[in-house]
Amino acid sequence: MNDNDLQKYLDDIEELAKNAKKQANAVSSTNTKTADTKSSVRETGGTKLLEEKKDPKEAKSAKDKKKKKRSKKKLLIGIAITVVILVAAYLTIVFSNIPFIKKWRSIYIETAMTTNSHQWLATMFFPQSVIDEVMAERVEGLEAQVGLESSWDYVEITTEDTTQMSEEDIFFSIYYELDTDSVRSYLSEHPSLIIDGYDGLLIEDLDGELGLKSIHGDDVLVINVPNDLIIIGIDGDSYKGKLAIVKDASLVDLGKSSSLGSYGQEIDTFCEKNDAILGINASGFTDVDGVGTGGDIKGSLVIDGVDYGHPVYDKTWKLFGLKYDNLMYIADYSSDDVSSYRWAMEFFPVLILNGECVVDGTFGMGIQPRSAIGQTKSGDILLLVIDGRQVGYSLGCTVADCADILMEYECYQAMNLDGGSSSVMYYDGQFITSSCSVSGRGRYMPDAILVKRTGSSD
Repeated sequence: MNDNDLQKYLDDIEELAKNAKKQANAVSSTNTKTADTKSSVRETGGTKLLEEKKDPKEAKSAKDKKKKKRSKKKLLIGIAITVVILVAAYLTIVFSNIPFIKKWRSIYIETAMTTNSHQWLATMFFPQSVIDEVMAERVEGLEAQVGLESSWDYVEITTEDTTQMSEEDIFFSIYYELDTDSVRSYLSEHPSLIIDGYDGLLIEDLDGELGLKSIHGDDVLVINVPNDLIIIGIDGDSYKGKLAIVKDASLVDLGKSSSLGSYGQEIDTFCEKNDAILGINASGFTDVDGVGTGGDIKGSLVIDGVDYGHPVYDKTWKLFGLKYDNLMYIADYSSDDVSSYRWAMEFFPVLILNGECVVDGTFGMGIQPRSAIGQTKSGDILLLVIDGRQVGYSLGCTVADCADILMEYECYQAMNLDGGSSSVMYYDGQFITSSCSVSGRGRYMPDAILVKRTGSSD
């Protein structure tokens, strides 16, 4: 082999070596990338494993944060839905003309607006325009009563011939409101009550446990023949009260506070000072923020033809009371007519006129504790007091409810009296209605309608 061949051989070997090196480098590069990829995978997996192997408290904290975010979101959604529902309900209650909603909206507004100290219960929740629309019914009703006047011209008051009647029959003819079966049954079991005759009969059952009934199924709580009166328990769907029926109208009088103009008196004081066996509230009075003293009367207060009050001179108010013939008259106020009254006062509205009910529904006056006075064709005086503002016992009633009760007991003329926390009935030394006043005794009042004890001096 010559030198040229040797050199060529060496060059070939060197070329082969270079090629081998290139291939080795290529393989090494591929392996490196693979290793790097595997390492990356291992590192990623490791990271995940590390994450999974974090501190349990940190993991719980992260979950709690996510849970709180979800809860907060749900809460906000719930609040938003509640707000939407409440707004929709409010708008429905305030503006809906659905009969049921409209009726109770009106009653609620009327009830609040006809108080002296709770009008905010309406003004806080209802626009003035809605309140004005509701109260317009009251204005319309009162304006419709302008000019109303009672009349006895076509009423023939007759006296039943009792000469051929037994004492028992005479008793039941006078107290015709009594259910004869229940009263006879009780008297047959307690004959000592009438051992001296029916003129001295006295039964007092204010809790209504004896089973004595009226002809309309109401409980008879008192039969007081010596004082010519009976008391009946009134139990309506949402109210309770008492109805006193006085057989001798001459015993019914109007008493005024001894400090009239400054302070009123409570009903028990009126009864004690006037020797009255029964009394109820009568006139309204100035009562700013519900803390009036009862001394500043609203309207006339006529006793023996003399007016001690403050005439309203508003045709929607009525002058009413007993004239010297002991009949109840209702008319617009006239100073010329005052002297013809044995006693009289002013208030509103008229409930029954000449045997016809002249109020309907709430009459724009809502549901309240109420008092009323009326007279039958036979001359009996009816004194009604309904308790109210006491959830679970008695909410009160409308003026039309009062008229219905009185009509049921044959009332011919009737007037509404002051009501609310003033409504109260007092009988023979005890309060027999449940006043909603703070004291439970009614209010200090300028006057009171009283039933004098038989034989008492004026």
